[in-house]
Amino acid sequence: MGEKMTNVADGQGKPIEITDPFARRLIGKYLDNRKDDIGKLTQALSDSDFDTIRVTGHNLYGSGAAYGLDHISWIGASIERAADAKDIPGIENSISELETFLRGLKVI
Repeated sequence: MGEKMTNVADGQGKPIEITDPFARRLIGKYLDNRKDDIGKLTQALSDSDFDTIRVTGHNLYGSGAAYGLDHISWIGASIERAADAKDIPGIENSISELETFLRGLKVI
């Protein structure tokens, strides 16, 4: 039986089959780290640390597509732009969107 990861990025909830055990562990670790980013972003926002927010957004932008998660890249770009503009509501919305997106992804 193949392992599947449900990817909600396409809006269809179509599963992506991941049969390689190393790849499953790698993507699982990547997703865990992105969940940690939510706490990091939330704390940085509380501290008005727009540089940390910008860098974290930039890193999300750069890494998401490498894992086939283009929506994470899109959210990262939104976070980076909002941090540059010191757009607190925009940052809050992007953090919420990242959290919702990650909750919808599942490695089975």
